[in-house]
Amino acid sequence: MMRFPTPDPAAPPMHRRLTFLRSSAALAGGWLLMLAAFGLYSVTSHRQAFEQEVSESGRALQRAISQRVAQHDAHLTGLSALGLAQAQPSEDFDLVARSILRFYPRIVAIDLIRLPAEVVSSATSGDGSTADPSQVSRAVDMLTPGKAAYGADAKRGHYRVMKRMNETMAVSLDIDGAKLVEGEELPRWATLRLSTAEGLLLETGAKPPASEGFFARTVSFDAPIASATQPLRLSLQRHVTLAQLLPPLPFALFAAISLAGLVLVRSLMKHRQDAALAREAAEAASRREALRQHETKLAHALRINSMGEMASGIAHELTQPLTALLSQSQAGRRIAAANGLTDTPIDAVLAANVLQAKRAADILVRLRAYVGKSALEAGVHDLGRHVADIVALSRIDLDRRGIALEIGMPEAPALARIDPVEIEQVIHNLIRNAADAVEQSGRADGRVLVSLKPAGQSYEIAVSDNGAGIPPDILPRLFEPFFSSKPDGMGLGLSLCESIVERFDGSISAQNGAGGGAVFTVRLPAARDMQEQEEAAE
Repeated sequence: MMRFPTPDPAAPPMHRRLTFLRSSAALAGGWLLMLAAFGLYSVTSHRQAFEQEVSESGRALQRAISQRVAQHDAHLTGLSALGLAQAQPSEDFDLVARSILRFYPRIVAIDLIRLPAEVVSSATSGDGSTADPSQVSRAVDMLTPGKAAYGADAKRGHYRVMKRMNETMAVSLDIDGAKLVEGEELPRWATLRLSTAEGLLLETGAKPPASEGFFARTVSFDAPIASATQPLRLSLQRHVTLAQLLPPLPFALFAAISLAGLVLVRSLMKHRQDAALAREAAEAASRREALRQHETKLAHALRINSMGEMASGIAHELTQPLTALLSQSQAGRRIAAANGLTDTPIDAVLAANVLQAKRAADILVRLRAYVGKSALEAGVHDLGRHVADIVALSRIDLDRRGIALEIGMPEAPALARIDPVEIEQVIHNLIRNAADAVEQSGRADGRVLVSLKPAGQSYEIAVSDNGAGIPPDILPRLFEPFFSSKPDGMGLGLSLCESIVERFDGSISAQNGAGGGAVFTVRLPAARDMQEQEEAAE
């Protein structure tokens, strides 16, 4: 009978905290609490963003207006100097005044006044008007020469700046306050006010609402304009509604997502027991799979040991006939030498037999050492020499099969710490595999290329062909023991090649060439670098 797990009093804290979701009323209450928290966060963050935006826009407008009113003072100074330089008013004053009106549209009138009540010169634009000389006289009456004063203007939104030049002359500027702010400088949401000590001078921009709704707020910026002669004060306001503080669409999305999340959590908790039972079943299956893999590894190790014993026996049995072959060939050379047959074809054949018998004996010695885990110590050798030797040995077989064998070698020696016979075995195996691939493809122009070149702190031996290449499903498993794509292959050749190369701190890789065929690359550290590593380790 199936047994369900009973509640654990020592259940994780998270599980105990989330049990409230099992009640519908508690679920609804938690959801409303999350909505309230999100609403409070949204209102606070948006209000702060609006306050910062109003403050930045206000400071930018304050700087711009301050620079413009400072220009008014500069114009007053320049016009006063020009008026004083002339014994009588001249056309120069009128030309300068009209030039100022043209380039500074906010200045709509410039008047030169002879105190107390005569307009000597007046330049006005479409919105400007000539000053009343008596009012100018009263405004500057108490000023010392060179001082300026602020004054009101008959037009709404306009004001005047007047300066006393000397005892008998004064100059007056009519300023249109609405033009102190250019259109693109005022944000669409802003209500701008310019005021003086006498009251409101100008109000422009967005219209303030007739009545503020629930939760509506007004965000303000208020600061004086930096000027001694034009006592203006800037006020910038933004009217913010509840919809701006709490946007409906994000709030609705949060409400829907949070409700769906709570319902999902509740559903997950409801099925918690089923998930626990499924997890136990999965763990049991995982343990069975691990046991199966362990048994597979044991069987694989047994096969490896059996292969080792078989290889050791074969090496032992072949040693005696190879020794006999070597001895007989050497005896044949001595007989040939005694009969004056030195350097003849038969002596060359016997010399080749001696060389290949010694090489076969070396292979058997290393095979027995490899099986017995007592590989011979490597030495520093020239890779180029041994690559050339094994290419020369393989060329006979490839010529017989109609496959061209090309070689690319560096001029300088390529010194590496290796065992020459074992590296020759690796290269010979790669050349033979490449030739088999070319032969299976049925190409008439079959070609195998063996190249050796330096690559940074290492040397690369590349064996490439123009065969059909390596299928994508086979490429990741090429170096696995007992895996072979050949019908009669044992799957040990490339695995042994990898073991040999890694014993010399190298690596071997395979890939398909860009123009077709396969490329096998053996990388071996340069002997100098290996010596430096050993000295550093010591």
